[in-house]
Formats: sequence, C-alpha cells, structure tokens
Amino acid sequence: MALPKSEMEQADAKVFENAAVISNSEVSTILSEYMRQRREEKPTFQPQPLVQKTLEYVQKFNCGNNQEAVQAMRNYMETFGLKPFEWGLIANLMPAESDEANKLIPSLVDNPDDPPEEHRGILPEELDRILAELQNLRHA
Repeated sequence: MALPKSEMEQADAKVFENAAVISNSEVSTILSEYMRQRREEKPTFQPQPLVQKTLEYVQKFNCGNNQEAVQAMRNYMETFGLKPFEWGLIANLMPAESDEANKLIPSLVDNPDDPPEEHRGILPEELDRILAELQNLRHA
C-alpha cells in the first residue's frame, strides 16, 4: 500500500541514503529467519499480512534459494565495479543477455557524455559472459 500523496511529499529521502541493496533472495532469508524465530518464541505467531505477502513475493521472484550461491553471485558481480543498485537489479531481474540487461538497467551502458574516468568499459560480450556465469552460480 502506497503512502497517501500528502505523506509522500513529506517523506524524507535521507532515510535511504545508507540503505543496503539486497536481493529478493536475501530478503527471503531475512524474513524466513524472522518468522522462524518468532514461531519458536510463540508457536501461534502469525505475521502481519504485509510481511507474509512480502515473503511470498520474494520467494516467488528470488534469484536462488542457496545462500552460498547468492553470496557467490554478489561477490562475483562486485569484481566488475557494478554499483550496488545495478547488482540488485541484475540479481532480481536476472536478464539473460546484455541487450536485455542494458535496456532494463541503462546505467550499465557508458554514456559518451560522461568523463572518461567514469566509463567502466563493460563490453556486451563481457556482460554476456557475466550474465551466463551468474546463471551458472544461481543453479549451483
């Protein structure tokens, strides 16, 4: 449920300045552990509907159930200088090839107007190789 427009205008974007980007798989792990702990404390525990719906969503659209594989994916992508939000988008959207990734995440494409030091030089062939390896890690 979205905030009412009047409250949205007052929302402070600074609350997200230091927020970590995590994948749907990581959200699933966190919420599952939260619910497990609460049920140990109180066997009749029922999560709030929003928590339950969020868990169902992230379980449906996660990039893998294996925590080690998800961590390996994160470590692998960090070696290519991806920005945290780019990693999160790739992990959650799991594009199959560079064309799809570049359309979904335009920041992956070097902007010719940017200074050369901001260019990362991820060529389409390299991005295809990265995405293929992520698929392999996902299914490990």
